[in-house]
Amino acid sequence: MEKEYYLILDIGGTKTTGAVFTRDGHPVNDFFLKVPSVTYEGENAVFENTVAVGRKVLQETGIDASQLIAIGAPAPGPLDHDTGLIIDVPMMGWKNFPLGELLSKEFGVPAFIENDGNLGALAEQRAGVAKGENSVLYMTVSTGCGGGIVFNGEIYRGHNGDAGEFGHMSIDYDGVACGCGGKGCLELYASGTAMNRRMRADMKNGVKSLVFEKAGFKEENINGAILMEAAEEGDAYAIDFFKQEGRYLGAGLGNLFNLFDPDVFVLGGGVTKSAKWFIDDMMDEINRRACREVERDRIRFSKMNDLVTIYGAYFMIHDYMNNQM
Repeated sequence: MEKEYYLILDIGGTKTTGAVFTRDGHPVNDFFLKVPSVTYEGENAVFENTVAVGRKVLQETGIDASQLIAIGAPAPGPLDHDTGLIIDVPMMGWKNFPLGELLSKEFGVPAFIENDGNLGALAEQRAGVAKGENSVLYMTVSTGCGGGIVFNGEIYRGHNGDAGEFGHMSIDYDGVACGCGGKGCLELYASGTAMNRRMRADMKNGVKSLVFEKAGFKEENINGAILMEAAEEGDAYAIDFFKQEGRYLGAGLGNLFNLFDPDVFVLGGGVTKSAKWFIDDMMDEINRRACREVERDRIRFSKMNDLVTIYGAYFMIHDYMNNQM
């Protein structure tokens, strides 16, 4: 059989997504398989779950593994893009885990591993809301706050491959301690995980809100969707909560505009679905901190949403294969 396809396996903290792409960038049958990730169950469980997604998506699309050209796997970092080594991702149980090597052995083709934030930036610059722009920064606001940088159409990785870790930029140097060793990291305040943690603490402390009523006063039911519902119904706590979220994001983005002055900054991830509730406060905070006014059009929201890193992985493999020809 002729080799014609790329297998993409997007390994996220919440879900793992699989798809098969043609050489020219079309997902076979427009099919995307999404299954829950087995985060925190250990490195072998996470790997086996990833392989199972790959096998299943091949079966569902009718593609044989012998028809694959390569695999692309967006993954959390830090990681070594050149070797496919996952250096240290505690939530996956990965420490010096040879993900690229093992995927390559499993499917019999080269496997390319890249930080999911980097691939988000690449996809947005190539085909998304920042298409054709020269300098693009991307940040997903979901489980964490992962970022990526594209200059002149190429991923900027930095000296060790760790560029774009925007979530670990401190916005409060004497703030909450982070697993990275720092304090006051952006993702400890602005991520979906951080939002849920604050809401649960507020409920425990007796704060009154429609949010907690909707959750049945159960911690496990508290999430961003309920917060947004409450805001839509005029709940003062929910509205103020989103305003604070905007200020946290604005603090981080203001710093990044001062540092990079990008053409466009793209925001993605589940939290951005509620952008209308925080964008004004976010822009106010950005411009309170930025050296020069940042026009609102330079902040854009991803339309690819959950599929942005999948498409980024396609562009990564496509570039590599073309450079080899």
